[in-house]
Amino acid sequence: MRITVVIPFVNLTGGIRLLLDYANCLHDEGHVVTVVYPLWPYRYHLKRKDQLREFRKQVRTVPRIDWFNLRCRLLRVPFIVNAFLPRGDLVLATSWPTAHSVAGLDSSRGKKVYVVFHHESGTGPEERICRTYGLPFHRISFSRSVRDGIQERFGCEIHDLVPASVDTARFFPDGERTNNSVLMLYHNDPRKGANDGIEALTLLRGRLPHVGVRMCGTVRPSGLPSWIRFDFHPSDADLRRLYSTSTVFLYPSRYEGFGLPPLESMACACPVVTADVGAVSEFAADRRNALVVQPCDVRGMANGLEELLVNPQLRMELSQRGLETVEQYALTRNASRFTEALMRAFRGESRHNWHQSGQPE
Repeated sequence: MRITVVIPFVNLTGGIRLLLDYANCLHDEGHVVTVVYPLWPYRYHLKRKDQLREFRKQVRTVPRIDWFNLRCRLLRVPFIVNAFLPRGDLVLATSWPTAHSVAGLDSSRGKKVYVVFHHESGTGPEERICRTYGLPFHRISFSRSVRDGIQERFGCEIHDLVPASVDTARFFPDGERTNNSVLMLYHNDPRKGANDGIEALTLLRGRLPHVGVRMCGTVRPSGLPSWIRFDFHPSDADLRRLYSTSTVFLYPSRYEGFGLPPLESMACACPVVTADVGAVSEFAADRRNALVVQPCDVRGMANGLEELLVNPQLRMELSQRGLETVEQYALTRNASRFTEALMRAFRGESRHNWHQSGQPE
């Protein structure tokens, strides 16, 4: 098939990485895949001057994705309109602004598919975000929680479920694990819960003063306690080693569509303390393969971190079960399921490809 994947930008996010992973897999299966993004940036909440600044920065660069080895074609176009997109069999929208653009394409660009990560409230005008659910798309989601929430709230059908995946060739145990350290990913979006995480780590340091704390992310914090070491925009290899050498990983997010970092940590055999957000409950069970707390439960996070830091037996058990869990979500296992979902979209079929237990088929 000829498949066009329309992404809103090429910055590193978990969702963009997942889409590019699946694009590579489709390419390797023999499909003609083109990943497209616009030169003129989508507005989201940018002020016009910021939008213009981003445009000028893009104009001075060649189309590329520095942080990812994309094997299929990458195309940067002025706007997402018929004149600049290739003819194809399928064209995928991957966020609410791209859904509006793709909805305006004619049939020669392919049947229209909307990959819905989550309800993107807070990233633009709510009315325009909600309007995407009334557009004529075949919709695919990566989690039951997203499917159920959107179907119930907006009355539109999510036609297919495909597991989100972790590339176990990228994330695997790599390095000697320390006995007294915590890793946390940082982002300044309030939905990511960074302030909750920092508060929990501060409580933890009051109990275990010598614990080491590392954070990393693609956004620099405006200020962190002096005892937190921050790594800016680590490479995949560096992130893998951070997961692999940390005693425990903290995931304090308040809102997610899926929530891949806990699975990445599991793939590196690092036990996880995670908030119950997004699809976490679909792959993580408290005290079976992770310690799971409610979002914003700062004390619960601190308690879970302390328990894992002082209990090597529990760490070992969660680490082993985490590795077993990741086998169900490995990219090599689930890439074909994404292809099958696209084939069903091309044929106009609908199938909820998920066991009632929450585990992928």
